[in-house]
Amino acid sequence: MSTSALREQAKAVIDNLSRDQLRVASEFLAFVKSRELDSATLELLSIPGFEASFARGIRDIKVRRTKPWRVVRRRKVRFDA
Repeated sequence: MSTSALREQAKAVIDNLSRDQLRVASEFLAFVKSRELDSATLELLSIPGFEASFARGIRDIKVRRTKPWRVVRRRKVRFDA
């Protein structure tokens, strides 16, 4: 079924919903839209080891195994080309 046909079918269903059903449907559609992965997320997920590294970072934050940002900011970093 084409995208336009799916939209028409969904609109026909929406037009026949009660107020309460429409509220639930609207909330569900907002949830579905919020779960959509954008290109930046897909790019991050394509980096080998990113998910494991991210999970490790979240664990470090939870157990307070972090450094204050001011300390990190003051460090002088050399970038050799």
